[in-house]
Amino acid sequence: MRKLMAALITLALVVAAFAVGRASDRDETVMTVQVSSADHELLEGYFTLGDSATVMAKRGSALYNFLSRQRGRKIKVVLTDSSGPELSRLDR
Repeated sequence: MRKLMAALITLALVVAAFAVGRASDRDETVMTVQVSSADHELLEGYFTLGDSATVMAKRGSALYNFLSRQRGRKIKVVLTDSSGPELSRLDR
């Protein structure tokens, strides 16, 4: 009976350790922020996201269009680690 109990406790500890290890692989942060931008900042592409971030977006880009529509509203921003190395490419 003691061997069975020891085996079950060991199995439970291994499963718990695996679950804790899996929880730590989610490198992300979520912020709920209010988007704001003065008119002259909007023309230059600057947007303030709450108290903690400022974003500059290229005029006409999808990000610029989204942020300009959301001025004065609260949005949720999720920042995650990319899956692997990526090369940056400038479109002209």
